[in-house]
Amino acid sequence: MKIFQPINQKALFIATVSFLLGTILLLSFLILQSNTFLDIGLFYVIIAFVFNTITLIGLIINSIINYQYYKENLITISLFLLNIPITIGYIVLIQINPLKNIIV
Repeated sequence: MKIFQPINQKALFIATVSFLLGTILLLSFLILQSNTFLDIGLFYVIIAFVFNTITLIGLIINSIINYQYYKENLITISLFLLNIPITIGYIVLIQINPLKNIIV
């Protein structure tokens, strides 16, 4: 599907970068078992939450203004919101930490 609206393109880029940075931080913590990555990850989640909330508000306003692109707007918002359950899953994974007894 071709994304025509620039705000939707930017939002999908932001969602992708947020996902990749979060994944890199998660893997770094799980592999290195360093509390530094845990602190950085917590700070990252707070910053990403604020930044993504602002972007989501922009997407909602855009979908109201440009209602003729409703399908593109709904797909963008859905993909953007997909980071929420992924983040929750990452937090649960950190709490469980399946590699803490394997990697010393």
